[in-house]
Amino acid sequence: MSLEQDMFDFIDNCPTHRTLSPMLTDLMKLVRRVGFEHMIFSGIPMPGEELLPLVELNGWPVGWFERYVQGNYADIDGVCRYSRSTTRPFFWHEVPERFYSTAQASRVAGEAREFGLNSGYVVPAYSRRHWHALMSFASPARDLHLSTRERIAINLMAMVTIGCVEDLRSREDGDRLLSAREREVLQWAATGKTAAEIGDTLNISTATVRKHLQNIRESYGVSSTLAAVALALQRKHITL
Repeated sequence: MSLEQDMFDFIDNCPTHRTLSPMLTDLMKLVRRVGFEHMIFSGIPMPGEELLPLVELNGWPVGWFERYVQGNYADIDGVCRYSRSTTRPFFWHEVPERFYSTAQASRVAGEAREFGLNSGYVVPAYSRRHWHALMSFASPARDLHLSTRERIAINLMAMVTIGCVEDLRSREDGDRLLSAREREVLQWAATGKTAAEIGDTLNISTATVRKHLQNIRESYGVSSTLAAVALALQRKHITL
């Protein structure tokens, strides 16, 4: 069966996963067929920002990932730096030369090759959790080639995986971020009910509702309940 045919099965199955490990296994099983051995999905760090908290799905070689994080390589890696400035998928060899112009950037590329990361392909992505994100695939091949159809399949599978990972992460975040009562209060606030109306509906005082809403705003780091509702809907912590 071709990669494109199997891609549709992957797209159907991806949302059914309740943990990240089988999702990564299924994705790697398919992308290995075109030469990729490793991948990572992460938010793209701003200059000076730590990478580790932004990583969502990690299939990088362990030693390389540890070295990359500890050395703050995201600030000097040509692929990462270029990813901040483009929204189109690209092969590593398509990164403009100016992003490899420093000795540090050349050193990082050389060290990556020590771990068998000789070529690769990046799919930048919109993210609900990060200002900008990417999924990067790596191959031991020196000159990896993808047909147009394979490239389209990789793009689609990357975008579907990113959406599924973020859905899982959002549910986990929602469970940690808000208590069951706070989610209930915010759910009613999203329908336009006032604090008094929410209190009547839930049989609690208006003051208690207002306290819950204050806690919710603080949890999301916003100054208005409307902004908290918008974030909760975006992250699927509540639904309408």
